[in-house]
Formats: sequence, C-alpha cells, structure tokens
Amino acid sequence: MGRWATYMVGREREDPPAAYARHSKTAPGWVWWELPLARGDDWDAGPGHAVVAHIFDSDVADIRGLVAGRTSWRWVYGEAALAAFQERPVDHLELETTLPGRAKDTSHLIQAWAAETGLRADREALTEILQRGYTFAEEGVSEVLESLGIVSADSPTEYQDLDPTVDADGRPFGEAEAGETEQEAPAGPTMAGVFAAPIDHSSAAWRQLVVEHSLQTFGEPPSFVALDGSLHVTFDPPISLGSYGRDTERAWVSEHLGVEWQEVPSSHAGSLSGAATWARENVGVQGRAADEHRLPLNLEVPPDYPDGVDEVPWYHDLSRQEWWRHSVAGPQHAAIELAMGTDLLDRVDEVADWLEQARGMLLTPVADGYAAIGGQVRSGGQDVPVYGLMLTLVYRSARGRHATSGADDKAWNRVQRRLRSGELTSVKFEGKVVGDAAQWGGLLIGAQLAADQSLYSLPAHLTVKISDPMCSFVPGLFVGELVTRAVETLPVVGGWIDAARRFYLGDGQSRYESFAGVRSDVRRDPRSSVRGPAWRILLGPEHLRLLGGRGALEASGVFTEFQEIGALLQVQCGAQPVDCTWERRAAMVDILAPVLPRLPER
Repeated sequence: MGRWATYMVGREREDPPAAYARHSKTAPGWVWWELPLARGDDWDAGPGHAVVAHIFDSDVADIRGLVAGRTSWRWVYGEAALAAFQERPVDHLELETTLPGRAKDTSHLIQAWAAETGLRADREALTEILQRGYTFAEEGVSEVLESLGIVSADSPTEYQDLDPTVDADGRPFGEAEAGETEQEAPAGPTMAGVFAAPIDHSSAAWRQLVVEHSLQTFGEPPSFVALDGSLHVTFDPPISLGSYGRDTERAWVSEHLGVEWQEVPSSHAGSLSGAATWARENVGVQGRAADEHRLPLNLEVPPDYPDGVDEVPWYHDLSRQEWWRHSVAGPQHAAIELAMGTDLLDRVDEVADWLEQARGMLLTPVADGYAAIGGQVRSGGQDVPVYGLMLTLVYRSARGRHATSGADDKAWNRVQRRLRSGELTSVKFEGKVVGDAAQWGGLLIGAQLAADQSLYSLPAHLTVKISDPMCSFVPGLFVGELVTRAVETLPVVGGWIDAARRFYLGDGQSRYESFAGVRSDVRRDPRSSVRGPAWRILLGPEHLRLLGGRGALEASGVFTEFQEIGALLQVQCGAQPVDCTWERRAAMVDILAPVLPRLPER
C-alpha cells in the first residue's frame, strides 16, 4: 500500500494541530510538516508563502504553491490516476502531448513565486523535473522542494515524530491501517466449515459470477458449496470461484450472493469432490445443461512446462493448488520473444515499422473479425460493454511516465510520431474481451526500447502473444515474417517461439528461470544464455560456440528442423508446438545446459 498524506511546507511557526511529523531536511527558516491526508480545515498554511502537497496512495501528488492561502501555481504527478480517483474522463494522449508545454508554463510560475520568497529556482531544471515519472509520487514532491532550495538533500534525517505515541503515518502505535488490521471478531456464525446453498439462476449475483468467471458454457448448475469460505459451483467437476475467507460472517456472504447456507453432512464434508457431489444431488435445481463444447478446467488440460515437473519451494507452481486446478482454463496462446543485445533508442524508425507491420497482421484482422461475428469493438477503456473487444495502447515516455489510450488509427499515428521522435521507451498494443477472458484470451504486441538493466536482464525486446481464438481471425502465417523482419533490421541476439496457456514475457524472469531458482539480482546476458526450453529457439554465434556448434545440435536428435535467419540459427523441436513434448523438453534441458541456468541441487 502506498502513502496517503498531506505535506505542508511553510515558514517556521507553531506546529499545526493535525501535524504528526516534521521533516528535518528543510533549509533554515522553513518547516516541512506531515499530516494525515487532510481536509482544508485540518491545516492552515498561514499568511505567507507555502507549499501544500496531497499524496494519494503514492500514485498521485497534487502540489500547490500558495500565497496567503491562495493558489499561485499547481502541478500534479499522476494526472491520469487523479482523474480516476475523481471519476472523471481524461484524454491520456492529450496529457502526454501537452506535458512539455504545461511543465514549461508551470516552472515559470514557480520561479516567480520563489523569487518573492528570496529563493532561486532554475527554470530549465524545474521544467525537466516536472516531466519526470516517479514510481512513488511523493518523490516528485521532494525533487521540486530540493530544486527550490527548501530541502537539503544531504541531511541524514528524513522526519522527526512530533508525538512519540504515533508512527510515521500519524497512527497510534499498534493501531493498524484500515483494511490491514486486526478485525473485530465476527458478530455471528462464520464461513468456517462446509456449507451448500441453492443457486438462483435469475439473480443478479449469479449473472455477475457468470461474467467474472467465464461460466457461460457451463450451463446452470444447481448449487454452491463452500469449504472454509472457498466458494465453488457444483458442476462436475466443481468450479472454483475464489474465497471469502473462513472468518467472514456467513450472513454477509449470504446477503452478497442472495443465498441461505446449510451444512453439508460430515460424512460428505471431507473433500471438495465429496461435498460437491452431495450438494449437486441434494441442494438446488439443475437448470440449463452445459454446452457440448464447454471450456475446460485446468485439471482437464496438461499443465504448461515446467509446472508439475518437480516441487521446489522457490517456484510458485499453480498446478499444485486445488483452487487453480478447479478454475476455468484459459486458451492456448502463441508467443514470440526476441531479445536485443543493446537498447533500441537509436533504431526508433525500425521499431515503429515493425510495430506497424505486426499491428496490420494481427490487431487489425482481430478487430475486423470480431466485429464480423457481431461483437462490439472499442478502442480504449471507456464505455466498453460486457463481451466487447477492448483495444488499448500502453506506452512509457523517456521521462518515465506511463500512459494509455485507444488503439485506433488516429491514436496510433500520434503515438507513432512520438516513438519516431525518440520520446518513448516502450509501446504495446493490448486486446481483450471484457468479461470473457477465459474463452478469448488476449492479444499483445510490444516493443521495449530500453530497460533498466539494474533490474532486468534484457536491454530491449520485442514480444507478441495471441490466443488461438483470436488467431482464428488472422488470415495467414505471421510468425516467420515478424521474426525475419526483426532479425534483419534490429540487433536481435536470441529469442524463442512457443505455445502455452500462460507465459512470462519480456522484463523479469522467464518461467524456467524462476523454476531454476535464478535470483532476482542476477543478470543473464542474452548473447550467451537462453531463457528456457521452447519449441523454437533462436541462437547466436556465442550460443553456438558454447553448445559445440550446429553439428552437435543436429547430432542430439532433440531438434528436428534448422533454419538460418540472418546471423542466427533457429532450432525447432517437432513440426508443431504440441510435438515438443515434456520428454523432449527435458532432453532439451540437457543439450542446452551450457546456456541455461543451472538447476540447484535439492
């Protein structure tokens, strides 16, 4: 959880009644007080010059320069998040486009305000600071105050409690935050135990669950069953819907779902399958039957490699969780990840051209195809109906600011111009069907032009992911063309192509690296390492040297096809991804050992 607070910076005077801390980094004559997120009557900035900043969950910092309580200038870090808090519409592209001009105008006002107080402000530096993106919005407040000379960066102490009985968030020690605390004991019976309840298929609660959990193809099962608060539908096999928690009041859950619970007999309460079978036969009425080609549950499909291979404490293997096995399985996806040996900041035109091609080959036919079968297509996140296809552009500026917009031609042209001018460091298209992700899956086309290598191994990368249902709208083959275009025009040093239900793409660890226990602070050079076994793997000269050359790979018998793409060799395991079985992947681990992370002994 982020910080919720009000900062008030003014001339030395008596502490405001609501203040719980003073920052000791201020210059002589100034004081920085910290208060709980304040209403106007909780603080008084005084008759002179002051700065007041309201911090909302560390996502927003609303900063104002005041003179005698009247606003002289204002700046907001996290404008889009503030608009969401205030439930008002916002044009993300307009915010980004107008950012430099707004920052320049505001820095001029801040400079004039500072001059009145005897402070000196560097307008160009302020303009740059106002355009930065901060992970924690309060960092922006500190930067602005430091640039004005109000705050000294070399002071070792951040704040001093005014009241030793309260903590740094202004709460009495031992008193937990709302939503994180020790909760009062339930007033009545809880969900601890095993219970069943009939389903009212005409209720709003049931209709909402159908949308939230993609239950459209499962018909109308007769009842719910709850095991210590974990809720399931008594389909055969039962379907997991999440958990209310065993200590939640039963009356509240009953009201939320519009049901009345009854205890499952102890003779049937020892397992999920036993409780669900009893409830299915004795509670509620079966409605519409399931569709012949209903969606599968995760227990009905093979897990993605390396899930289920071996139980290791550091790898979060969902396939071993009962709730996950009984949840609706997502569709298969095809995915591409192409790793770069350096950042792409000087190859912006080539990146934009590749994105344009990928958009034309994938996003455009998916949108047209979904509309042709009667679906509604929306560009952006506003007014998207249930089962509507939502297409979104997500991008990050060179100053670290994230933004989103629709993915229509007009929006893409505006983002593309910014990309080609060097203003952006990442761009991705996303597509999903609202309320039916389990059936339709998703679409992702992304380009990361530069990454923080203190955090991530890949300096830059291109990624594609598209589900089988969405791929059915694509008229032709696309993998080979997109991979070849990237290798021929960009510094691709490796990568992979594969199919699975879930992927870990781009920044961070791959699924195999996580399984292998690679520490988060370890950086693996993509020129000499691969991310894990896959159906197709792109190998560069250093990979091949470490592996003993192409001849050694051909002799292994694991790889069945070989193709040179530029300076890279693409090796393939089986004619189709389904042919790259678990046994073959296990053999691939042995062959690729010199370029894979070592599996720790256990």
